[in-house]
Amino acid sequence: MTEETAPVVAHVGEGVIEFPDGTRVPISAAPMPVVYFDNAPTLSHLNGVIGITLIVTSNVPMGDGGVKMVASVAAHLKCNIPAAQALKGALENALLLAQPVDNPGGKSN
Repeated sequence: MTEETAPVVAHVGEGVIEFPDGTRVPISAAPMPVVYFDNAPTLSHLNGVIGITLIVTSNVPMGDGGVKMVASVAAHLKCNIPAAQALKGALENALLLAQPVDNPGGKSN
């Protein structure tokens, strides 16, 4: 087994990161929010607006030494029907990319 160290990512100048392969990527001054969720337990439709509640779960240590799983709302997704259809298509395509392919002689994605 070889020991590999993590690649070093260096700041080239203000607002730029250089990866080990030489690729330089600008750093955005604006935050890029990421929504992670574990489940989408509720949904709604009212006047053409689709609503989906996204929840995230976590384990919380208890005073007695035990651990309890808790859930919290990560976000309330609200969108019109065309946007919901676009999101559905994007999710279906992303799931298709995640499917294993039985093609031992072919190229990988």
